Amino acid sequence: RDNFKHSSAEIRKQFTLQPGFEQFCQRSLSTPVDPVDFEGFLMTQLNNLDLDLAQELGDFPEDDLDVVFTPKESTPCHFPVFHQVGPQHAPAVPEEASRTSAACSDPELRSLQPDPRLEHLLRHASAEEFERLNEEARRTNRHPELLSLYPSVDEVSRRPAVLLPIRLQYRSVSCVSFPNRFDIEIEPLFACIALYDIKERKKISENFHCDLNSDSLRGFLRSHTPSIDLSTQARSAVFSVTYPSPDIYLVIKIEKVLQQGEIGDCAEPYMVLKESDAGKTKEKIEKLKAQAESFCQRLGKYRMPFAWIPISLTNFFNLSTLEREIPEVEGLNGTCLTFLRQNDSSVGLASNFKTISLTLNTFFKQEGDRLSDEDLFKFLADFKRSSSLQRRIKTLPGTLKVEISPAPENIGYCLTPELLPVKPFSENRNRPLKEILEFPVREVYVPHTIYRNLLYVYPQRLNFANRLASARNITIKIQFMCGEDPSCAMPVIFGKSSGPEFVQEIYTAITYHNKSPDFYEEVKIKLPAKLTEKHHLLFTFYHISCQPKQGASVETLLGYSWLPILLNDRLQTGHYSLPVALDKLPLHYSIHSPETPPIKWVEGHKGVFIVEVQAVSSVHTQDNHLEKFFTLCHSLESQVTFPFRVMDQKITEASLEHELKLSIICLNSSRLEPLVLFLHLVLDKLFQLAVQPMVIAGQTANFSQFAFESVVAIVNSLHNSKELSKDQHGRNCLLASYVYYVFRLPDPQREVVKPGIHFHEELALQMVVSTGMVRESVFKYAWFFFELLIKSMAQYVHNTEKQDNPRRSRFSDRFKDDITTIVILYIITGVFSFFKESEQAEKINISLAFFLYDLLSLMDRGFVFNLIKHYCNQVKTLLEMSYFALLLEFLRILCSHEHYLNLNLFFMTSASAPASPSPSLSSQNSSSCSSFQDQKITGMFDLSAEYRQQHFLTGLLFTELAAALDADSEGISKVQRKAVNAILSLLSSHDLDPRCSKKEVKNKIAALYLPLVGIILDSLPQLHDFTISDIRSGKGRTGNPEEDQDSSGAISQSVALAIAGSQFNIRNSGIPVSAALGPDTTRNLLICFLWIMKNADQNLIQKWISDLPSMQLNRILDLLFICVSCFEYKVSETRHSFVKSRDVKARLEEALLRGEGARGEMMKRCRIPAGTSFHCPHNSFCRTKAELDQEALISGNLATEANLIILDMQENIIQVKNSRECRDNLLGGVLKVLVNSLGYDQSTTYLTHCFATLRALIAKFGDLLFEEEVEQCADLCQRVLHHCSSSIDITRTQACATLYLLMRYSFSSSSNFSRVKMQVTMSLASLVGKSPEFNEEFLRRSLRTILAYAEEDTDILSTLIFALLQVEELLCNLNGILSDTVKMREFQEDPEMLMDLMYRIAKGYQTSPDLRLTWLQNMAEKHTKRKCYTEAAMCLVHAAALVSEYLSMLEDRNYLPVGSVSFQNISSNVLEESAVSDDVLSPDEDGICSGRYFSESGLVGLLEQAAELFSTGGLYETVNEVYKIVIPILEAHRDFRKLTLTHSKLQKAFDSGQKRMFGTYFRVGFYGSKFGDLDEQEFVYKEPAITKLPEISHRLEGFYGQCFGEDAVEVIKDSAPVDKRKLDPNKAYIQITFVEPYFDEYEMKDRVTYFEKNFNICRFMYTTPFTMDGRPRGELSEQYKRNTILTTMHAFPYIKTRINVIQREEFILTPIEVAIEDMRKKTQELTAATNQEPPDAKMLQMVLQGSVGATVNQGPLEVAQVFLAEIPADPKLYRHHNKLRLCFKEFIMRCGEAVEKNKHLITADQREYHQELKRNYIKLKESLRPMIERKIPELYKPVVKVHSIRYS
Repeated sequence: RDNFKHSSAEIRKQFTLQPGFEQFCQRSLSTPVDPVDFEGFLMTQLNNLDLDLAQELGDFPEDDLDVVFTPKESTPCHFPVFHQVGPQHAPAVPEEASRTSAACSDPELRSLQPDPRLEHLLRHASAEEFERLNEEARRTNRHPELLSLYPSVDEVSRRPAVLLPIRLQYRSVSCVSFPNRFDIEIEPLFACIALYDIKERKKISENFHCDLNSDSLRGFLRSHTPSIDLSTQARSAVFSVTYPSPDIYLVIKIEKVLQQGEIGDCAEPYMVLKESDAGKTKEKIEKLKAQAESFCQRLGKYRMPFAWIPISLTNFFNLSTLEREIPEVEGLNGTCLTFLRQNDSSVGLASNFKTISLTLNTFFKQEGDRLSDEDLFKFLADFKRSSSLQRRIKTLPGTLKVEISPAPENIGYCLTPELLPVKPFSENRNRPLKEILEFPVREVYVPHTIYRNLLYVYPQRLNFANRLASARNITIKIQFMCGEDPSCAMPVIFGKSSGPEFVQEIYTAITYHNKSPDFYEEVKIKLPAKLTEKHHLLFTFYHISCQPKQGASVETLLGYSWLPILLNDRLQTGHYSLPVALDKLPLHYSIHSPETPPIKWVEGHKGVFIVEVQAVSSVHTQDNHLEKFFTLCHSLESQVTFPFRVMDQKITEASLEHELKLSIICLNSSRLEPLVLFLHLVLDKLFQLAVQPMVIAGQTANFSQFAFESVVAIVNSLHNSKELSKDQHGRNCLLASYVYYVFRLPDPQREVVKPGIHFHEELALQMVVSTGMVRESVFKYAWFFFELLIKSMAQYVHNTEKQDNPRRSRFSDRFKDDITTIVILYIITGVFSFFKESEQAEKINISLAFFLYDLLSLMDRGFVFNLIKHYCNQVKTLLEMSYFALLLEFLRILCSHEHYLNLNLFFMTSASAPASPSPSLSSQNSSSCSSFQDQKITGMFDLSAEYRQQHFLTGLLFTELAAALDADSEGISKVQRKAVNAILSLLSSHDLDPRCSKKEVKNKIAALYLPLVGIILDSLPQLHDFTISDIRSGKGRTGNPEEDQDSSGAISQSVALAIAGSQFNIRNSGIPVSAALGPDTTRNLLICFLWIMKNADQNLIQKWISDLPSMQLNRILDLLFICVSCFEYKVSETRHSFVKSRDVKARLEEALLRGEGARGEMMKRCRIPAGTSFHCPHNSFCRTKAELDQEALISGNLATEANLIILDMQENIIQVKNSRECRDNLLGGVLKVLVNSLGYDQSTTYLTHCFATLRALIAKFGDLLFEEEVEQCADLCQRVLHHCSSSIDITRTQACATLYLLMRYSFSSSSNFSRVKMQVTMSLASLVGKSPEFNEEFLRRSLRTILAYAEEDTDILSTLIFALLQVEELLCNLNGILSDTVKMREFQEDPEMLMDLMYRIAKGYQTSPDLRLTWLQNMAEKHTKRKCYTEAAMCLVHAAALVSEYLSMLEDRNYLPVGSVSFQNISSNVLEESAVSDDVLSPDEDGICSGRYFSESGLVGLLEQAAELFSTGGLYETVNEVYKIVIPILEAHRDFRKLTLTHSKLQKAFDSGQKRMFGTYFRVGFYGSKFGDLDEQEFVYKEPAITKLPEISHRLEGFYGQCFGEDAVEVIKDSAPVDKRKLDPNKAYIQITFVEPYFDEYEMKDRVTYFEKNFNICRFMYTTPFTMDGRPRGELSEQYKRNTILTTMHAFPYIKTRINVIQREEFILTPIEVAIEDMRKKTQELTAATNQEPPDAKMLQMVLQGSVGATVNQGPLEVAQVFLAEIPADPKLYRHHNKLRLCFKEFIMRCGEAVEKNKHLITADQREYHQELKRNYIKLKESLRPMIERKIPELYKPVVKVHSIRYS
């Protein structure tokens, strides 16, 4: 960098002014509006604002930038676990009360008790007074936060929480207890515990020494233990397991004090003696105890191996663990409780893991020659494979208790492996608990965060086999020396149990009389922080005399060996084979290796002693590259004398700079594990070098670039390592924790060359000047450098106390230039380069977003806004249409800023923009509307340039939303969803932010989002239309959830009108049916709209509405219409299993809607993402009943609040617009929305307010309702009547009041009242026919209440007395309809009887066409639900015929049908609709034929819907006939679009496959008085195709069995005539017979196709076989047959599925006639099989085999032999005989043709079968020949006798 001669701006120019780039920058920076100069604007405008508001909202709070230094704990500390608190659930739903809905016994309304009436309903009040009272009621008890009720859709990328850089991710697992007693207690025993992994063949923990001896036995060793530290008395330990495995064993080794004899000899008393034995045994035990005490006093500091026991931890690391419960054993002196901690891993703890106590009763005796770890692993492998190990190894009886339990998170009174106390540390416990250091089987990549400097020495083997005989009982004394004098032994060796914490020496266990012993000792040493060349390990070898000798020492010196700790300043670790010196050690021996001194050695300097040394150290790196780097850094930081040595290299002052640079470059070559372990220190040193140029040998040494590039290489290496974890943003977790917890600004160590350079400036400069692969890596992993920049900037501001400085002066211009350059380079090098790698591009995009997010808290916000603008512009330019997703994610992150509102200057209105001289609105009272008068209010709803400049971030987000909604590219729906969710997340955060709870603040926030309203209105054609799916499912008519179950063919008046193109079509109002947005996106967008409407200043909204033209207001009403359908309250299917009635559901909602709910619970729910707590997508039954209740409460409140906001908007429209505008344009739209809302499930709270608004509308525009909004009035009547049948008193009261008011305001005109009267009657008829939940009891009570209103209405009684009579007449009519309903309820389970009843009701209304039409539609609905599509279509055809009769009387139009006669080709039954007389259909009478269907569009709608149903039912030929009537009407209207659609449907019908199956028919007769009117009635039932006789029999028998009792119903099995005298009068009999359509021969000429033989049929036949003696079956010669022909009243298909039989004909066939009929059928079957195309060989062979087969019973041959063997004696039978003979003649001829045809069809393997058929055929032919050829002479005599005349 030329010693800082060039500024960073100049350097930036060198890197950025590439060819073409300058023009690119100019082009991209010249696009949209520039953001406001934020800091300058605040300074100039804050004085004009309300001071309190400015202080609260103007700038960021003081604690926004708060740098806190938290010193790291000096000892490990357990951090608390934060538990997520679940929602408090609402009380359970009350069970449905048992309710008896007994039908009213007295049909007279006056005998009923009316419901309470609304007070003041009949009071005279102005429309304004009505509206004011309604508004006051609506504004009370409202939910202040709408989105607290809405499921969270927060998908904003958030920075993942950074974990502490320590190994805390453990799960606890419990562990062990020890052998505290054998069968005899004679001496002290000592335990040593460790974990072993036999699969990895590695010891995975250090040793835990434990003393469980009693005080008396411990007293044996008092002379050898001068002090006992408390830490050595621990009996519990915590083991950590990073890599759990089922191959881990807990091994407990038992040692005893050394005594004379082999291990087996010492163990023998334990195997043969028991303390419970008396006599001599007791004496032996006392003697052994005395000997043991003697040995302890003499040899107490020496130990020998004794026994061991393994415990498999397989069950504790295996999910398939079976819980083992072993009873505890009493009488134990002590317990050693060991815990295991386990790291998170794929192999976890057992799922049912609890505290477990194990009691084991045997120990394995230790083998003296098999003590090594290798031997132990072999033992454990055998132990795992089989249990035979106990038979091969001697065992000792004893007791071992093991307790394994999870270690608690916070363990009191715990010591680290260095014996330091762990917080919290309680002093009031007797024994501490020790943490045991783990030796993981694989690398653990966690940096050092605590000081740890431990050395482990493992003497393994000694070979003194060729030594003197005295070397037998060998032990090794191990010491850590700081010099050669014996006094230099350092007390740094960790002691064992029941002794000092630290000792100067330790002895290995002794194997008796073994010259080549193995050792298993682990010597743990606490290394000094600073090691020198004098530090070494000294091993002294002794022979121990077990037998006391006079004057002889216990120890006999055998030799020495040593190991220097340092070699070339590096810690020595690994395996060593050391020689043993026999002579006294020479002077300065420690500075040499054991190979060099000229002294006497065992076996001539051979390595007879094998030892392993391992270190666990945060001081010694044990890596050459790291060691060299840290050493050279140390030489710079402290005064060193040159030259100095680094490992085997000499460093001079001249070479220091070069060597340091080389070591920096080589850092990345270090092994991964040590690099990670010392990562924090490495990065700290590199950052120190980067920011601090050094003076070396009088010259300036600049390491900045080298250090930066090394950091980049390390970052790249860590990210690319598969061993290291990353978070969801691809950030390396180690680096994230370093930046978050560890990084601090480098402290200057020595005098720097150029003071004033700061770390953040240097880092930014290095990012700018980087090139090549370094630059690519910088931007690929930019998150790390960005977060470093942010943290260093924050610390810089804090350290220099610049928090109170203006933001513009906090950082230098040079630094700002660098930041700008970084952003520009970032786009080109980062986003654009990686765009093809979409995942990488997303990560880079997110990194920059978070960087700018953080800069907003530190730098000049106007400067940051410009960076955001540049980035957005350039991304759009570079990536064109592909930028959407990236830019949206970028903006979503920025807008999630904690101070987002402040950044958008939300407290400033449009008039406060910098370019405007107008005063600020913020100083005015927010509830005042006076300031709005001077502005263009509608401009506040536009996304203007002024708005985007002032509210910069929101303007950007809205711009991208609008662009996404306008785009039409592939995958845009995902982008649209993201954009909408971003805004919804923002609004949700405002609702949950306590700073935004004040009303005036909410008003200003809502004003910030007003342009979103304009965007939503512009996207109205793209919104998903929830009303379409609702209409298809029948919603919007009756609001019954059950109608959703079969929506495929649901009949709906709205659908019919939609097909016909009626003006009532809800989508004809400017909303196309095709929707571009998905339902979820639309729903989220609409809730945003409602939030703005709720929280905006209502005066402003009203002013806005007043300025809008009617067309725009109609668009708003269309939007509200969709909102109603969108926010319907829907109960989940799972909840239906708990809540079985709508009444209970309503009561449940009402509990919350009356204010009993908890807002806090909803706010909690809003914080929980959708699909977690309240939604369980894969298994809805995983939630409890209480959770379902809570969800229902929240959903109900959301629906209520949303609909109340919609109601508020409608009230605003009605109140603001004058009456003329409402009359001309708006009333229909408002009424449509209100009526639509009544068709959905609503809470009683909403219904109360909705009915109040309706009453206000009726009072204000009553005459308009009845004259111009007839269709709306019809819907309104039906919806209100539906709620009059509600079981909820409040709803019923409100509905009654509304219906009465509707009638009352229609009294002014008799024509109006006639219409209302007819509409109410039709509505009730429709309601009765459609609604399964309809309750006639409550509706009767409502009718009585309406009558009570009329009787109490003094105005009517005094002036319009006729009105009271009219009301009474109407109510009586309604009551009559209810009576029909009661009957229908009785037959709800009998579909045929129900349809008969509805048919009779419809027929009874032939004098009332509107009601007949309604009932025909009701029947169509029922048929469709039963999937009887043909019958449903016929109902609509009859309805269409009724309409055509009416239309033909209005005026004569040749394109219209002339009445029902025109429908004859569809069905002959339709003519019954012409029975309506002319006077009934008089078009002049008010209220008659006033329904919407009595029009041309209604006629077309009915016929088109009928055609759809015919097509669904497979009657494609009928579709053609229907469209023959429709097409002339469409042609007359020139509706070419519909003509196109019609012809396409015709083509589809004609192209449909001809293979169809129509209905199956059965004759059903009912016999018995139990059937009432059905007794002795016969019907023909039409059943679905392929229905078998047992199916219909089972159905009818089951149904009537439920009605009369199973024993009282009997099915007559045969079809013979029923004799009632023989029937049981107490039973009900059903006779069911299969019948087939019957046609006369002349009919068959016209009925050619399969369809024609199954359509318009009214004659059926069935056959009954019988014999003269009463049997149904007999011999051929006595078998008679009775053919019965039935004629039905109407032709099938009809509007019912069963039709009465009106005529019966019977004729009997004699046996020979039966034979003739059978032979004709057989011949027809043969002919059909032979001539079938394509040929069917299997069918042909089957028919042929039945005809010529030799074994066919009663086959053709037997028939011939019975009837043709002889000429009948009775001349009457001659013609039958001859007819049969001719039948056989034709039959045998057809058989021959079939045999010949089969010959050509068979395959090679069927030849033999064919020959068999041919032989049978020839045989049959020969047998029949004489009978066929025999003629009856009488039949061939001349009829007239002819005399012959002979001429001569």
